[in-house]
Amino acid sequence: MSPRDAAILALARRLLGPRTRFEDVVSALERAVVRTIPAGRVFVIGQSEHGPIVGSAISGVGVAARPGGVDVVRVVDGRVVRLAMMAEQRRAMVVR
Repeated sequence: MSPRDAAILALARRLLGPRTRFEDVVSALERAVVRTIPAGRVFVIGQSEHGPIVGSAISGVGVAARPGGVDVVRVVDGRVVRLAMMAEQRRAMVVR
């Protein structure tokens, strides 16, 4: 994950607060992108078994719902690679 992607995700997590719904994560991610990148936008960049993957069309890094939470993933050539898990308690992001 690039330093820019990591910074955007860290800001999104701060904006998210204690909320855990996928829709809230996407909203926080969108706000973080707009604050960080002039005219920045998020896109649907893929699909998982639990719904859309929303994130960067350039880097392929985004967020995807999973049972019980939301993962940070990268979409590479149509494959979904899990990068991190947003902890259910929203106190920390565990990076793999």
